[in-house]
Formats: sequence, structure tokens, C-alpha cells
Amino acid sequence: MLRPEVSMGGPGIRWRAVIAALVVALDGSARAQSSAPPQVPNAAAPAVRAVYETALRDLPFADQQDFADARRGFIATLPAGQDTRRYGFLNDEKVPDTVHPSLWRLARLNAINGLFEVVPGVYQVRGLALANVTFIEGAKGVIIVDPLGSVGAARASLDLYFAHRPKRPVVAVIYTHSHSDHYGGVRGVADEAEVAAGRTAIIAPAGFMNAVIAESVVAGNAMARRATYQFGTSLPRGERGAVDAGLGKIDGVGVPGRSVLAPTMSITQPIETHTIDGVAIVFQLTPASEAPAEMHLFLPKQRVLNLAENATKTMHNLLPFRGTEVRDSSAWSKYLGAALAQFGPDTDVLIAQHHWPTWGTARVARALANQRDLYKYIHDQSVRLMNHGYTPEEISEELVLPPGLANDWAARGYYGTLSHNAKAVYQKYLGWYDANPANLNPLPEREASKKYVEYFGGAAAVIAKAQADFAKGEYRWVAEVMRHVVYADPTNTEARRLAADAFDQLGYASEAATWRNAYLVGAQELRQGLLAPRGAFERREPLDPEMVRAMRATDVFDVLGTHVNGPRAWSREVVVNWSLTGRPEQVAVTLRNGALTYAAATRAANAAASVTLSRDSFDGIVLGRQSLAEAVKQGGAVVDGDLSAATFLFEVLDRFDAGFAIVEPRRPR
Repeated sequence: MLRPEVSMGGPGIRWRAVIAALVVALDGSARAQSSAPPQVPNAAAPAVRAVYETALRDLPFADQQDFADARRGFIATLPAGQDTRRYGFLNDEKVPDTVHPSLWRLARLNAINGLFEVVPGVYQVRGLALANVTFIEGAKGVIIVDPLGSVGAARASLDLYFAHRPKRPVVAVIYTHSHSDHYGGVRGVADEAEVAAGRTAIIAPAGFMNAVIAESVVAGNAMARRATYQFGTSLPRGERGAVDAGLGKIDGVGVPGRSVLAPTMSITQPIETHTIDGVAIVFQLTPASEAPAEMHLFLPKQRVLNLAENATKTMHNLLPFRGTEVRDSSAWSKYLGAALAQFGPDTDVLIAQHHWPTWGTARVARALANQRDLYKYIHDQSVRLMNHGYTPEEISEELVLPPGLANDWAARGYYGTLSHNAKAVYQKYLGWYDANPANLNPLPEREASKKYVEYFGGAAAVIAKAQADFAKGEYRWVAEVMRHVVYADPTNTEARRLAADAFDQLGYASEAATWRNAYLVGAQELRQGLLAPRGAFERREPLDPEMVRAMRATDVFDVLGTHVNGPRAWSREVVVNWSLTGRPEQVAVTLRNGALTYAAATRAANAAASVTLSRDSFDGIVLGRQSLAEAVKQGGAVVDGDLSAATFLFEVLDRFDAGFAIVEPRRPR
């Protein structure tokens, strides 16, 4: 049953929900769109409104400081018609009955957009994309920190900045970390020729490209599909759809399109100080925090501390459900503690690459201390309960925040939640297995679901019981049991509808934007079938051309190895030497036992073929724009030896479905 939970020792709700385990893809019969009028989301039920009433009673809504901070320093925004107006409904202060009041508050704050002065010489564009872009004015040019996630949004933000500040060359672009909403717009603000000529530096933390490849390329297809749930990309914007993404708004202005330029300078030491165009910047390296490669920036002259994405206005994720490596919350906390000790006394303004600044040395110290305590508390208390033998589900139900954090808006779970962060800590130390042998090798989901439904007395009996529980407000349980009915028979319209209805209510009750989005997208796909991938998540080529262009050939072969269909490749062993010109590289590649391995900067004596080609031709072959045989005919490649050995690798590569299903059984391949 839905219920608000009050933190022991003080106020502060903890609304819990378990996202019904939906690890699937869909039967073709259920994938088809229905000819009937589409079902629409329901209104909020009384049980959900009770959650809202508890939040309104227990949380400090009278505190309006964040609204003052979010508007401070405003200069201008884009003219009407040039920016997105899809969030105009957030102008209403009245909380609708389908959005958690705390989330409504955050969504309204994140809707405040435009160019802002932080301090003289430091400016931010906020609210025009998921992340912020920061402009630091130097002696002759401008330093850009995190050029957003798309070329269009980056260009629009730079144009807005130049409309109100002197137009000067971009002397450096700094990536604070390896997530695409912080680097993907780089070609909108930097010219590759200027970078190659050394007139524009690209500065990033050590390990940046390795982290980008691991997340955005190796696991890119699965992560992009799961991200549609986390960010609610397919949802209509509105009171019964998407209102926010926790970190900001996903609707960036301008033409979408992700880009990347490889760093020309890496920060490798725990603390490094560099003067860039006359601006002194102290870099604090923070690996394995919010991203595998991340860093903070301190501007001593301007007294501005930029904590990238390690201290924003929300509890962050230790493991977002789009997927990534589990983050080390203990190390995360220590980095924040170190930043507080080293930079806090000399800081007047705390900024991040999401949300809005905090002004005043005392307020900065309190904000940093609370964020430090937040991640350490989650870590230590999860480990404590883990060592008592609690399972991940039990830990997530047991944990509550102390009052001092529960009543801090910046510690509320809008993007990460206490529930799934506790599970991430467990996973970091003990993995997926809870030590109960019954869970060591369970039946696959669809087979288990058929048995569950059979044991329960058939689908009709399960649905009847679930409808009664739905009327009691037990939406978590309804979602759980309907999952089994839908897995057993994805064409069962009644089960799909009831599961979607439960997801609606769970979404409305969620304080976390990410949970709300996931529930409401699940409901949408149960009602309407699988929607076509769209926008930034659409993939027309097997790999992202921008990523391939920025990668070394050895990195490309690493990625291609994850596309090799092992059983199809078992039949043959091949060794091929690849020599690339232009950006010269030599790689000896072996495909054996379905595993692709390579040796860099060498040639194999036993190679069946040796291929010499330009980097452009190599990229075209990898992206499927031409075959190796076509490149040979066109003079773009030369093959010495057995051409079939050289082409075999590309004949056994899988293409991934960018729109695999999430809430129903996987369609057989």
C-alpha cells in the first residue's frame, strides 16, 4: 500500500516504490499498434494525494531561497519562438494532483532559463539543455566549461552569451567529466581546425576518452534505450507526463546532434594549477565519483568553486538505471570533504554544471558539508545493514535520511533515490547475488511468469485479485503481479491496462523525476506498444560516427569485438594486419573462438591478409557506409593476401535494435 514514511527523530517523507523488474523485449503480436483510441493516463488516486499531503506538511516549502538564487544575475534568455516553450505549464505555482509537490517545486526551478552572471567574468547559460554551460572570461578570449549535450544547444548558448558579452575567440574548452550532456555540443563552440592548430585547447580529466568509450559506445545501445525510461523522452510534457529529469530539462534548443573532440590536455594529478589565458584555475581530480573521469575547478581570483556534477541540488545517482559503473560514494564524499577543506574558506560562490549557484561563504560551507555527509551516510549505513545480513531490498526499505539531510532540498531524491542508491552500494561490494540459493540460477523471466500465473490459478484469477488490491492503493504489488501476467501472455489487454494503471499511480507518487519518468514510460508502452526511437537516442548506423572519428583504431576494434556474434564466428580463425594512414596506426587483429583480440603497433607474421587504408576509409567500413571490397575497388584500400579473411570480421557483426522492449517479453531473434 502507498504510505508516507517519516524519518525517525524528525520530519521528512520517504516515498518508496519498486520499479517492477521489466527486463524484456517484445512479442511481435503485442508490438503492433492498436486500432482502438489510445488509452490515456489516469487521474491521481486518493492514496497518492495522501502522499502529497504528507510532503506538504513535512517539507520546508516556505523556504524560497532557491528561487531567489535561481533568478539571481539574470541577463536575458532566447527570444520567444527560439527556445522551447514546452514547459510553460510550470508557470503555475499551484501543484497539480498528478505531480509530487516536491518534484513540482524542482521542475519550476529548473524551468528558469537564460544567461546569468555568477560574478563579473563568470557566466552560465542554464535551462536551455539538461546541463549548464559556464563561460569564464580570460585576457583575450573565453574559456567554455562543458559545452552541453548537443551541437544546437551549445551554439544557441554561445550566441546568447555573445549577444550580451564581447565576442572573442574560444581559447579553451574544459570537459568536467565524461557524460555526453557535458561534451556532446563541443562542435557548436569549437572549430576542429582551431584545435588542431593549437589555438583552442580541449582540457579533460585523465581517462576521459576511455570512460566515454566504455559508457557511450561499448554499452551505448542498451544504455540509450534504458535512458528513454530514465529521462522520459517519449512522454508528452505536462502534468500527467514529463515535468523534469531531476538534473534539468531534456529538451535542448537548436538542432540535436552529439559531437566529441578528443582532449589535447589531460589533468593527471590530484591537484593541478594552470593559468589559461590569464585565468588561474585549480583543478581537483575526482575519479570514480559521479563519473569514472571527473574533476572540480576552483577560480581563486573570482572566488568561484565549480563542483561539476558532484554536488548539485539533488541526491545524485550511485547507479542510474540507464546503466553505468557503480559509483564509489565513500570516495565521492571524501572528494567533497577535501574541496570543502581546501577551497571552502576562499569561496564566495558554489556552482555546478547543473542547477543554480549558492552564494555566501557560510552557505557554501553548509551546502558542501551536507553533500559530503549525504554520500557518506548512504555508503556507511548500507554497508552496516549489509553486514547484518540484510538483502538489497531490505536495506532499501530500512534506510531513512537523518532530519538534517531530509529537510535539505539539495539532498532530496530527485535524480538518485535512497532506495536504489542503497542497492548500488550493496552491488559494489557483493554483486547481484543475495546469497539465497533460490536466486542463484532462477528460471528466465518469461518461463517463471508462466509458472506463477499457472500456480495463481490463471490470468483471470490473478487480475481479479490485483484489481481488488489496486482499489486498496497497493500499486507496488499490482505492478509486480501484472508483470508476471504480461510476461506470460503479452497480448493480455486487461493485464497490460491494469499494469499501466498501477504505473501511473506509482509515477504520480514519486518525488524522483527519474522514477516518475520510468513508471510513466512503462505505462505508455504497455498502452501504445513500443514507440520508435527518436531524437538523440535514434541510431541509424551501427556506431556513432562522432565517436568512431575520435577513437583510436585499437579502441574501435575493442568495440567491434562486442558486436561479434560468437557462434557465427566459431567456424573460422583469421589474423589480419591493419595499417592506417593519415592518423597512422598498425594493428594485428585475431578473430579466434569467436573472440576478437589485437596487438597494437605491430604486424603478425602469420596474417592471412594485410590491409592498408586511410583513416577515412577505415571509418567508412566500420560505420557500414561501404564494404572493404568496395573500398578496394575505389582505391581507398589495398589488401595483400586473402580478401575474404579481411572481410570475415565484418560479416559476423551483429546490428543492435535501438528500440528493444523493456516491459514485455523479448521478441525471438
